[in-house]
Amino acid sequence: MRFATLRDGSVAAVTSADRMASLEGVCGSMIDLAASFGARREAIERTVSESTPMDLKDAQLAAPVPAPSKIWAAAGNYHRGSANLNSSGGRGEARERSPDELLEHIFLKPPSAVVGPGEDIVIPRDAETIFPELELCVVIGRECRGLAEDEALDAVFGYSVILDVTARGYGSGKNLMGTRCVRKGFDTFAPVGPWIVTRDEIPDPQGLEMRLWVNGELRQSASTGGMINGVARLVSYLSQVGTLKPGDLIASGNPDSPEFQQQLAAGDELVAEIEGIGQLRLGVARAG
Repeated sequence: MRFATLRDGSVAAVTSADRMASLEGVCGSMIDLAASFGARREAIERTVSESTPMDLKDAQLAAPVPAPSKIWAAAGNYHRGSANLNSSGGRGEARERSPDELLEHIFLKPPSAVVGPGEDIVIPRDAETIFPELELCVVIGRECRGLAEDEALDAVFGYSVILDVTARGYGSGKNLMGTRCVRKGFDTFAPVGPWIVTRDEIPDPQGLEMRLWVNGELRQSASTGGMINGVARLVSYLSQVGTLKPGDLIASGNPDSPEFQQQLAAGDELVAEIEGIGQLRLGVARAG
């Protein structure tokens, strides 16, 4: 199933390419739904079947999880090793760090960075070099800690599209690793959407095609199969670090190294697409 959050905070089920059904009275928020989906699935399906469909084209969608408790983000998590736009493992020099080392490079983005479909990525003052990084977003479905890798996917509610936006030239540039959370933490730097697809519809999160267009030009194209640490490993590792809670987001890594990414400018239009999930459409504006 697919679930979207509306601008008024209510949750709806996306029933087709152009229709959705309100879940008012069945669940309060997306986090509430994620935490209780298994128990409420029958009631949700009954509500959907009995409701009058709404036109999805007229719906004002918000980020599917507007206020997660945290956003973990993987760094350098694709094999790369090619300059080919259609390389499944992404473009750039091949990774030299081990999978275990890359896990230690995972960082946090603040929940305040989240925006949803149709909103703008805002270029901050004194931060000109802004880049979008297309990533598969993992949405946690239950509170969990200390998961083994073979049980990690059971804790996943579903998947969405996320852009890990970064102000690459912000600050002195002398400590890029240390300032990563700042450069990637500005408001609007974690667009998510358009909705969440439950994990039963995506049995293999390592087999999805991803594409990013900027002003109609294809700028990124890869496959989640190019990840070094897959979704199960990321969830398991992060559950050892701290308790994962319903609605927590994990950005699973960007395929392309910086030299192959598109710098953004005010007025740009982005379309980020992941197979089996959908398209997240965004604009770009400059801070006033």
